[in-house]
Amino acid sequence: MFKLFEIFYENVSFLRFKSDLFAKTKVIILLDTEKRIQGFSTFYDFDFPHHQKNYRVLFSGDTIIAPTYWGTSALTMEFLKNMILLKLKYPTRPVWWFLISKGYKTYLLLANNFIQYYPRYDKQTPIEQSTLISALSEKFYPGKFNAETGVIEFEANEHEHLRESIAPITDDLLSRYPKIKFFNDHNPGWKKGDELACIGEVDPLLGVVHPFKIMRKLLRLKK
Repeated sequence: MFKLFEIFYENVSFLRFKSDLFAKTKVIILLDTEKRIQGFSTFYDFDFPHHQKNYRVLFSGDTIIAPTYWGTSALTMEFLKNMILLKLKYPTRPVWWFLISKGYKTYLLLANNFIQYYPRYDKQTPIEQSTLISALSEKFYPGKFNAETGVIEFEANEHEHLRESIAPITDDLLSRYPKIKFFNDHNPGWKKGDELACIGEVDPLLGVVHPFKIMRKLLRLKK
């Protein structure tokens, strides 16, 4: 897993990677036909009292997919399945995914699959969700969260960051995709590892929305 991780990131530390991994409660691994690791994601869930509500929060670590498997849905579907199962376990409680993103592809996992998510380009973040983002960011990265920008900021070489050849943001992407432009505008320090703090509401409809999107893409390919 670490060997795959360091293909994508610079300024990596095995000890930091191991510490982050051991702090999670579940690992999802994408294997090829020869049982080689081609991707992974990690997370754990916990109770989080906030503003007189008892949230259930799922906090995920880095999601890595080998370039050969970009565009495939197996890892995403497994991750969404675990989210839905968590919501079914706590049907009467608000369940949110807390995601930090130093690359636009990670942000799009949230923005392209969730009905309610923040921050986003087309809606202002409500006060309740804004304060939840701040509280969760301070819990995991005390003193690093900039409440004005919504970004967890690091000093140069303090945090791992994407290699220049991985998921660059081009002028074409900025002009064609408002979600990518929003990410770039709101997290200008992503190249040095700054993380945009985000949340998405876990809803059982996720199990319907994502397969529908996949089917729609397949139908377009057949035309």
